[in-house]
Amino acid sequence: MINKNVLPMPAVSASVSCMDLGNLADSIKKVEDSDVAFFHYDVVDGRFNKCYILGDILCDYLKKNSRLPIEVHLAVYDIENYIEVFAQKKVEYIAVHYEAMKNPKEIFAKIRSLGAKPVLAYRADTEPKDDLIELAPLCEWILKLTVNPGFAGQKINPEAIKHIKMMSDMLKQNNIKTRIQADGNVNKNTTRMLAEAGVTIFTGGTSGLFLAGKSIQENLRELLAPTKEFID
Repeated sequence: MINKNVLPMPAVSASVSCMDLGNLADSIKKVEDSDVAFFHYDVVDGRFNKCYILGDILCDYLKKNSRLPIEVHLAVYDIENYIEVFAQKKVEYIAVHYEAMKNPKEIFAKIRSLGAKPVLAYRADTEPKDDLIELAPLCEWILKLTVNPGFAGQKINPEAIKHIKMMSDMLKQNNIKTRIQADGNVNKNTTRMLAEAGVTIFTGGTSGLFLAGKSIQENLRELLAPTKEFID
């Protein structure tokens, strides 16, 4: 088993919205019996994308009944209204969207002041701008969506792969070690191109990590096998 206190290279997170929420205790155990590094917990407000996913009560249950870190992904506007709610639950990471922030530095500082660590998130169709160089060192990693948040079964947006490569090149050119996470249609057929573009953290869901007929650990190994050529 991996050391749960250290984020592996590469790392896989489990998308909670893709788990069997009707049997959550069993789903948590199955994830924690694998080398999954943390839980990825989507919160969608119906405005950032036209759906509603997960909320604060379920997050309470997850935190109290699991031992892995939790990344709360706030796919929301009015971010300030959500940060304190989830920080109070002692989650380890809070991902906030570039598109929803007027002053990312202030939001990052608030997250840290409340005891969590900030993650900088980008939609699938958002191209990185020059301020990535200024913001990347201030967050734990960069979460790049490769599909629209909230709907399972989508195919990767090709533009998102181009954006990841742009991000990776910008970070390397400026000697910034911040890692890139991909979320959306992550499976054994897509992780190679994601890793080649610069991804080292993979969020697994219905298309890769929770496939029926195999354990989560078996699916995780199949996910990561194509990445070995690109990730040490």
